[in-house]
Amino acid sequence: MAPTATQEEASGSPSTASKRLRLSSAPRRGHRGFTGEVTADGGAQVVTSALTVGVEEVEVVPRSVAPVASDSMEATAFVPNSPIRMPIMVEYDSKGRQLSEPSSWPAPELSKAYLKANQQYLEKLGQILKLPTLDDDTCFESIPIQESAADTILKASKFILGLSAYIDGVLLRQSSGILMEWNEDKGTILTTAELFSSKSPNVDVWLGGQEYARDAEVLVQLLHIDDIEVPGEMIYLDEQYEFALISVPMDPPETLPHFCNELMFSEDVFVLGRDKWVLQIGNGKVMNKGAGSYIRHHYMFFDADISPCGFGGAVINLEGDVIGLITGSMSFIPSSTILKCLHLWRTFNCIPRIHLGMKLLGIKCLNLMSKEKISRKYHIDAGLIVVEVSGGSNAESHGIRIGDIIQAVNRERIATAIELENMLLDTCKGYLEKGVGCGSYKDVVLVLDVFNTTKRLPGRIQLAAKLSHGVEIIERGKYEVSMKKGSTSI
Repeated sequence: MAPTATQEEASGSPSTASKRLRLSSAPRRGHRGFTGEVTADGGAQVVTSALTVGVEEVEVVPRSVAPVASDSMEATAFVPNSPIRMPIMVEYDSKGRQLSEPSSWPAPELSKAYLKANQQYLEKLGQILKLPTLDDDTCFESIPIQESAADTILKASKFILGLSAYIDGVLLRQSSGILMEWNEDKGTILTTAELFSSKSPNVDVWLGGQEYARDAEVLVQLLHIDDIEVPGEMIYLDEQYEFALISVPMDPPETLPHFCNELMFSEDVFVLGRDKWVLQIGNGKVMNKGAGSYIRHHYMFFDADISPCGFGGAVINLEGDVIGLITGSMSFIPSSTILKCLHLWRTFNCIPRIHLGMKLLGIKCLNLMSKEKISRKYHIDAGLIVVEVSGGSNAESHGIRIGDIIQAVNRERIATAIELENMLLDTCKGYLEKGVGCGSYKDVVLVLDVFNTTKRLPGRIQLAAKLSHGVEIIERGKYEVSMKKGSTSI
């Protein structure tokens, strides 16, 4: 489900001295039109879940090209906190069987135990949320540009197309797409997976449940003197990264895009889409903002206006280079991530991902007040704030908690979640090159330098993550409050 402005409030401000983000660098690909830099829960009871970690065969695979973090980094054993788990009320009948649905009037003892447990949970969570890494002081500001760039926009408009998806003749969705390649009388269009979305049950996409009508009929609005609409074919849809590829028969295009890997926070950009054949144009800036807790790590944000028909269109810089794929009213996937995904798909016919069991937010994407507070309290200027840990995950069992800071991965300093996502894609590429199949559910060991923000101590852990082709699900851990054998405290 594509993020919208109502789902994620802006939480970062542009840096006064914008720093260039170098998200990847590698040789260019040779496909025609495919330009850009790529790398390859009788009495009450509170039950807590036991955590076990079983790894049969693990292997540390370093990134092919990975800068090494400072040798002065601490490598002491990591000191964890107790898990923060949300209580849930569970009731049993006289035979000890769990009720499938809650009763209207739970036993007073059970209600009392649950209320007490929930109060303790909220108090503990409230204390954690006061940490400098989690408090809500962030904000952003933006100054839109007004200069004319008609030639740049008109040139880029030639590879922006309108798309429509139908189920049994009924319109499902409209979107835009980027004509990114042409070969043998067929064009390849990059667009958002939202075009095929038939069910989006959760605001938080990490909870899963999204469904896609992969057999929907696609019509592409080609740009001719007499505008025509022709059938297209969906040839790939990636649920994790939420983009799709459409093949359409067509004449050679007048121009094709160049994808640029480099972008800056506060950079002036244009956003281009189409409502059928009608061009949509917006202008604004790349926001100094990271993906919040409801959307995935591979998003960046702009402050320009675009309607839902424009989702799937392009974010371009002032030179006309494509720097991202529009996925929502304020969000886009940067070209660096798109190009790495496409390289994996073209080379290995799949796009696996390493599941960490955490939601993360870069300190770099906070405002200056928050950065200063974290630096003053912890003497840390960069890293990834843990905003959620999946219940029962290896990350939780190793003691990683919300509010902690991931300072490095495989001894490489990571400043933003986008940088981490791109690094993990490179690691997946290394596994595929070694013959690990896309269908494998393989253990991958990552070395994490983690700062415990409650104990104010750094430490290093080896996290067994999973390389998987499936969508990662992250849900906060829960425990049962019942009347079975007694109670325990949080």
